[in-house]
Amino acid sequence: MTAPGEALLALARAAGLEPSYTGWRGEGVTASAEALLGVLGALGVAVTAPDDTAAAMAALERARWGERVPPVVVAWDGEALAVPLRVPAEDDGDWALEVTTEGGQVHRAAGRLFELGAHDHAWPAALDGRVHCVRTARVELGGELGYHRLRWQVGGAAGESHVLAAPSRAWGAPGEAGRRWGVFAPLYAVRDRASGGAGDLRHLRALFEQVTARGGQYVATLPLLSAFLDEPCHPSPYAPASRLFWNELYLDLAAAGGAAALARPEVAAERARLLARPAVDYRAQYAWRRGVLDELAAAAWEGAPAVRAAVDARARQGALADYAVFRAIGEAERAPWSAWPAALRDGVPFVASLDEVPAGVDRGRVRTHAWAQWAMGEQLGALKREFGGDGGLYLDLPVGVNRDAYEVWRHRELFLLALSTGAPPDALFVGGQDWGLPPLAPAALRATGYRYLADCVRHHMHRASMLRIDHVMGLHRLYCVPRGFAATDGVYVRYRPDEIYAVFMLESHRHRCAVVGEDLGTVPAEVRPAMQRHGVARLFVGQFAMPGAPGQAMATPAPEHVASLNTHDTPTFAGYWRGADIDDKLALGLVDAAQADAERGERAATRAALGADDPGDDACRAAMAACTRALAASPAHVVLVNLEDLWLEAAPQNVPGTSEERPNWRRPWSRPADEALADPAVAALLDDVAALRPR
Repeated sequence: MTAPGEALLALARAAGLEPSYTGWRGEGVTASAEALLGVLGALGVAVTAPDDTAAAMAALERARWGERVPPVVVAWDGEALAVPLRVPAEDDGDWALEVTTEGGQVHRAAGRLFELGAHDHAWPAALDGRVHCVRTARVELGGELGYHRLRWQVGGAAGESHVLAAPSRAWGAPGEAGRRWGVFAPLYAVRDRASGGAGDLRHLRALFEQVTARGGQYVATLPLLSAFLDEPCHPSPYAPASRLFWNELYLDLAAAGGAAALARPEVAAERARLLARPAVDYRAQYAWRRGVLDELAAAAWEGAPAVRAAVDARARQGALADYAVFRAIGEAERAPWSAWPAALRDGVPFVASLDEVPAGVDRGRVRTHAWAQWAMGEQLGALKREFGGDGGLYLDLPVGVNRDAYEVWRHRELFLLALSTGAPPDALFVGGQDWGLPPLAPAALRATGYRYLADCVRHHMHRASMLRIDHVMGLHRLYCVPRGFAATDGVYVRYRPDEIYAVFMLESHRHRCAVVGEDLGTVPAEVRPAMQRHGVARLFVGQFAMPGAPGQAMATPAPEHVASLNTHDTPTFAGYWRGADIDDKLALGLVDAAQADAERGERAATRAALGADDPGDDACRAAMAACTRALAASPAHVVLVNLEDLWLEAAPQNVPGTSEERPNWRRPWSRPADEALADPAVAALLDDVAALRPR
């Protein structure tokens, strides 16, 4: 790979890239010229050679200064909207602004440019030598928050922009509510005799009943988003088939009217067979459940006119009918959309209602998907109404979607398909990470006023009471790897964090949903101050704060933290205590024998600091309980207890950087859910947490 010259670096920065960053060892890292050219090409910046950037730079300057008003303007806390106007410095023409608010109110302001003052002067050669500047005009919004439209006239130019008028801090921010607690459990893992191979919303309700009966507020789980569970099969909750729709695998079938179907001998036998398997078989679990879903959807269409009308109404409000058609086509083709015939891949118009299903598409399949989404929404809505008054469901918003996802098919212009989101090299993954998720295109997002992002956030917050933003650094920048490049050769692409935070803040207040950001890993200096400014809680992971010598204690989380002993990407407490993660890294070739021995020595020192240099179960259980109580006694905003820790589960749910090498996202609890939740030892420790965090 070739080191970039100064001209290419300057072009990259002007195009919204960060060509250099601080690596995990504290050293400066600069992207190669080839990687920069690859990412610039994905952004539509044409460069013929690394040392021939003048034309591209001139084009960027013309575009920047030719944009009289930005496509998105933000106003905070009901204050006046400040609109930057990029104009020739000598221009003393008229300007006029007209904002139509979401509620239909119209606010206007007008004047002459010279009256506004000027800043940010520029003399770009690309603008024929004319001096340009930025002048700021203001228009009152009457205090109304929302997604507004701005019509503007500046000199002889006119156009429209999006206005995001939002509160500056999230609803329920740290310091605005008492010290709270809850539990964490991956829903697929919480299974029993009735559910078969994977848990469902019935188990989620049972967890809520257990937690709220003890005075807790939250039940946290992994993303519950739509997934491909047939052909293709991508069960990872962090590579969903859509961030706009739910995973019908988790529907409580009995509560949806399927009790009779569940009682059939062949269905009961299949549930028992899958329950006995050591890992979740998503294809088989979805197959038997899909048969029941088809029956329930058909029965609703034929014999429940009120339900059919409700599904029809829901389908007309957004993209549900279109999504259902997409899934029906995919099931018929048994292939990702990129492998469909051209007429299906590129030629299916947007389907706005269930009355518009294209000819040749199986209406029964469409009906099942539409009904299942409606039913999932109803059941999740019931949970929020019942348990969301003082807490509720804690959901996770993945950083992106599967490359085969619905919205990539329907809105390809929103995604940079020549790039993949990932992470730079660090101590665990010296080769970097390529997650395979196509990043969103910054310019396309802005051009639409962040409509897609708002839809994703709204979908979650409508049903959740706290939303965790996976990889919150992605609101500021994303590490993007060009197609065909190694994960070490990524480049950071910048986004507009103020605009993105405005979307989250607005939806947070509208849905009374708190926000937490996953700020682990390589975190730019500006991220945590922005989180604090906007009332976004941070994460505290006890495993990363353990003592290293006798006389020391686990670090204490701060009031702005959501604290837990571990995450879905780390070992369980028992696995950590026994050093199982070190053994696994050695087996995967991520460390050599000498490094593994050094880590084992450090882990032994941690055990000694916690009171016992003994990897056995009794010492592990005592240390886990002590650390859990320490978190509960801390000033942390929220404490989440990983239920698997309470009975010393040893294996992790996910080993980052692996796919087929480990059974990620497929490990069930080692105990049936009803038995685990009834365990007196589990109940006793949860009662201790509750006593240390009274309402």
